[in-house]
Amino acid sequence: MVVAVICLCAFLCVALLAWACLPDASGRRVRQRIYSEVSDAKRPPLIARIAERLAPINKRLPTGWYCEQTTKTLESAGLRLPPMHFLVIQELGALTGAIVYFATLGGTAINVGIMAIFVFAGFILPSFWLSNRIQTRRMTISRDLPEIVDLLTLCVGAGSDFMGSLGRIVREFRPCPVRDELGIVLQEVRVGKRRRDALRGFATRLKSPEASTFARTLIQVDRMGTGLGEALTILSEDMRLQRYHWAERFAQQAPMKMLVPLIISLGASMVIVAGPILFQFLRGDLMNPKMTAAEHEQ
Repeated sequence: MVVAVICLCAFLCVALLAWACLPDASGRRVRQRIYSEVSDAKRPPLIARIAERLAPINKRLPTGWYCEQTTKTLESAGLRLPPMHFLVIQELGALTGAIVYFATLGGTAINVGIMAIFVFAGFILPSFWLSNRIQTRRMTISRDLPEIVDLLTLCVGAGSDFMGSLGRIVREFRPCPVRDELGIVLQEVRVGKRRRDALRGFATRLKSPEASTFARTLIQVDRMGTGLGEALTILSEDMRLQRYHWAERFAQQAPMKMLVPLIISLGASMVIVAGPILFQFLRGDLMNPKMTAAEHEQ
C-alpha cells in the first residue's frame, strides 16, 4: 500500500511539472505563427544532406544508366525524388545490412559470403519497397480513373470544355494519384505545353493500361477533331466494363487465397484436438489411462 501511494505521488509530481512546463493554447499558437514565419529558412531533409556529403564519391560511379532507369521508376511510384537520393537510401540499406550481420552473426571469424548476402539484401530492399508502391499505385489508378472519366463525361455533356472540366475535377475530386497527375497535366497546358504532349507525359508517368487508353483516346480526339463528349462516353463505357471484369477476376481469386489460411487453421485445430490423444498413444496410456506412476516405473 505504501509503495502504491509513493508511486502515485511521484506520478502526480511529474504530471504537475510537465503541465507547468508545457505552454498553454495561446503559447502554442504563438509558436506555430513563429514557426510558419521562419519556415522558409528550414534545413533540408536528412537524405539531401547525406547525398550532399556523399556526392564526391557517387559522382565517380558510372550512374548514367542507373539514374535514367531510377528516374522512370520513381515517376511511376509518384515520388518526386532525385535518383541520387534514392541511391543514398540504398547505400544506407547496405550499411544497415552490414550492421545487422555484425550484430547477429559477426563473431571472431567473419564470413565474407554471408556478409555480402546481408549487404546485398539491404541494398536491394528499397527497390522491393518501390515495386510494391508502384503496384499499389496502379491498383488505385485502375479503381479511380473510370470514375474520373465518368465525371469528365458529365461535365463535357453539361457544356463545359475539356480544360474547365479537368480543372473542376482537380479542385473537387478526392486526393488520389490520378488527380495529382491530372493537376500536373493542367499546369503543363497552362504554361504553354501542347495538350497531346502533356497527355503523353501523363501516360508515361503512370504506366498503367487504363491511363494509356485514356491518353490515347484524348490525343486521337485532339488530332482528328472529333466530338469529345461522344469519345468520352465510349471510353467511360469501356472502362466501366474493364472495371467489372477486373472485380470479377479478383472475386474468382478470392477462394484460392482463402484456401491457405483455411488449411493452416484446420491443421492447428487437428493438432489441438488430436495432440493429447497421440501423446497418450505413444506413452501407452490410451488403453489404460488410469495407470499410476508406480505402475509406469514397474
